[in-house]
Amino acid sequence: MKRLFTKASLVLFAVVFVFAVKGVPANAETHAYDGKSPYYNDCASSGSTKKSSNLVNASNQVIGVVELKFSSTCKTAWAKITMNNTLTSGFEANAEITRNTDGKRYNCDSAGGNGKAVAGQKSCYTPMVYDLDPRTSYAFGKYSGPNLNVWATTGSY
Repeated sequence: MKRLFTKASLVLFAVVFVFAVKGVPANAETHAYDGKSPYYNDCASSGSTKKSSNLVNASNQVIGVVELKFSSTCKTAWAKITMNNTLTSGFEANAEITRNTDGKRYNCDSAGGNGKAVAGQKSCYTPMVYDLDPRTSYAFGKYSGPNLNVWATTGSY
């Protein structure tokens, strides 16, 4: 009677199985809402701010805020940055959303966002990432200009 598996093939199978289940990093997840505008399927209408962080300048003044937004209907997260004042020439503001589980990241300039804020504007938003538990995400915002970089990061939700 022939053996179906040799001892070596069973060891190889066990090693491959362990790496397939546990040891190899996961690829980025792909979900239908990833990269879509928060206004896609009206997700923004159920959006609320779950975390926020102030942008504070060198004079310790709050000059804007970065928000981690979450849609309870779509189970998605996105980032929004809003400056207190309209930006002037040479200055810009941008936000970024990052899903912690796989590192998927978008900023306001990504397709699905509304473009970084530039002169004459004061806010921008990113596309969404699917964020249903156990996934979490965080938001990052940056205001910059000549000799100036101010940034803030929210906690995860």
